[in-house]
Amino acid sequence: GHTGVPNGQLAEEKPDLGDKYGRKSIAEQNSIDTAWGILSSSRFKKLRRCLFESKQEKHRFRQLLVNCVMATDIFDQDLRELRKSRWNKAFSDDGSLSSGEEEGHYKATIVIEHIMQASDVAHTMQEWEIYRQWNESLFREFYEAYTEGRSAKDPSDGWYEGELWFFDNWVVPLAQNLKECGVLDIASDQLVNQARSNRQRWQFEGKIICEEMCSDVKSNTRMLDRSTSSCSHSLAATEDSSTSASYLASQMVTEAESLSKVMARYERKYETVLGNLIALAYKGQPCPMDLEQHGLSDVHKHFKHQEWYRSHADNDDVLLRI
Repeated sequence: GHTGVPNGQLAEEKPDLGDKYGRKSIAEQNSIDTAWGILSSSRFKKLRRCLFESKQEKHRFRQLLVNCVMATDIFDQDLRELRKSRWNKAFSDDGSLSSGEEEGHYKATIVIEHIMQASDVAHTMQEWEIYRQWNESLFREFYEAYTEGRSAKDPSDGWYEGELWFFDNWVVPLAQNLKECGVLDIASDQLVNQARSNRQRWQFEGKIICEEMCSDVKSNTRMLDRSTSSCSHSLAATEDSSTSASYLASQMVTEAESLSKVMARYERKYETVLGNLIALAYKGQPCPMDLEQHGLSDVHKHFKHQEWYRSHADNDDVLLRI
């Protein structure tokens, strides 16, 4: 799976892989080789017959596989420039492609690559809640790599601005390219519109979300440190009883996982509802209170003071406790 570190870090951690792939697109090239090795095994003989019947078809299939997976390395500047030039060549009218058949194959390859790229960042073009969940998961993955010393950069520094840059320089242009080529019909309009909607909402709510994510991961890190220390003392006290130690660890892990899932689920729902209230109440206009600088509980208290909010509340006793 994704390790939460860039290819440069992978080259440092796994120098053999770095040397094998020339320190370029290491994760992507390794994924291709791994997948091709599995597909080439005897148990997938029948599947290979369905995918390609001749050496020419096999070559074409592997070429598409390589192009598609390599297209997901979006941080290699050389590859990005190459893909951009190939897109311009495929969809320009300069007659640079020698035949209609060549043009068809060339365009098909480029479009498939773009669909693969869109799939790679699909959460950015889906509903807000889906985008939020995957964005938070990615943040946690990067933060874990940082706390483990596998990344020099703290992802909490610039995460808000980085997401805006990513929407403006990658997600929205990618969705627009898919719309221009016309292969996805009306679905392409939905991708563009949803990407822009998520970008706009992130601009408005992103700072609050980042504060909450940072506070959450840092709190969890401190809690983990304390739990590790406590567990070490408990296990040391029962050193002569491996059964007791195993049972204690099992109970602690089960309880921690159960509580974390419950807290995360309701926190996301709470955050989503408050975000919708902000959008409903102010419709993108400045509000009297700088909500971006406050936590969820403060935002909630702000709304509980609003007359329109109180008029829709079911329980006046709850509103009085502010």
